[in-house]
Amino acid sequence: MGIYANPRFQKAVELAQAAWADADPVSCAAQAGCYLAGGRVVVPFFGRPHAVGHPSGVVTVLPSADDHEDAEKPAHVSIVILLLHYLLNADGTPPAGRWLAFRGLPDGMFYADAFAAKAEAVLARCVADGGTSAQRVEALQREALGLGGRALGLADVSFSFEALPLLPVAALLWFGDTEFAGEARVLFDAGAHHCLPTEDLAGVGDWLAHRLARE
Repeated sequence: MGIYANPRFQKAVELAQAAWADADPVSCAAQAGCYLAGGRVVVPFFGRPHAVGHPSGVVTVLPSADDHEDAEKPAHVSIVILLLHYLLNADGTPPAGRWLAFRGLPDGMFYADAFAAKAEAVLARCVADGGTSAQRVEALQREALGLGGRALGLADVSFSFEALPLLPVAALLWFGDTEFAGEARVLFDAGAHHCLPTEDLAGVGDWLAHRLARE
């Protein structure tokens, strides 16, 4: 069973793979801004290419120039679900070019508290107070650049990312001081709902926050 054995994700994987098996991979790839190679759809996730098989729905991480091995490896089950949902849901609408807070997404208010606690609070710990070290900020910036981040010039530290070909996201951080704790926000392009349901967008933001914070 491997990574698919986690009971939290098993049913979601089964449903997504069943829907994907019935889908047209050529049409889905075109709508999602992706391409086919060797009979699989290649989907970049924060710049790292993943291959999605059809009809199997098996997802592997393709090796990059930085890898010491040439072999593909299985994608984490949470990424499998995200990429399948992206291919099944993306409708080809280009990014809107403006940012929304998570609560501004469709049904975002329903998940907003959980998203703030699980994602943004994790990221905020990187700039928790006036004692935030330069080394920690530099580590965060290196991590952001490694994910293809581009400086935004907003907040004290901010980057935009291409989470998926049609899905820009951003991370903004404000340093804390002796009176106020540090803050962080993960923003989404206003057209994000054309790519994924809001619950999956929460997963994208959660992944980014934990990756940047290295938690």
